[in-house]
Amino acid sequence: MSKQEEFLWIVQTVVLANNMRLATEEDNRDEKLHVFSATGTFIICDEAIRASKRIPETMSAKTAANQFCTFMLENLRKIEEKANGKRLECPHWFMRFGTEPED
Repeated sequence: MSKQEEFLWIVQTVVLANNMRLATEEDNRDEKLHVFSATGTFIICDEAIRASKRIPETMSAKTAANQFCTFMLENLRKIEEKANGKRLECPHWFMRFGTEPED
């Protein structure tokens, strides 16, 4: 498996598990609908494919997937921000700069 495939496999698994967990939490299901909806999931998948092509040579697939999921999945980002006491910034390696062509 290539690094890109490993990254996408990890991200896919985390997104599915995270979405199932959020969908079964009755307390805030409606509040989190935008995260696990088809549209929200599609956006994450689209970004994951783009990010998978930008993983730095020296970074492992699991590190890249962890950084991607922690930033892109809102509930995971909020947990990380609370733990660190500051806003989590988008990892530079998959940041959009506005100069990339649209697919």
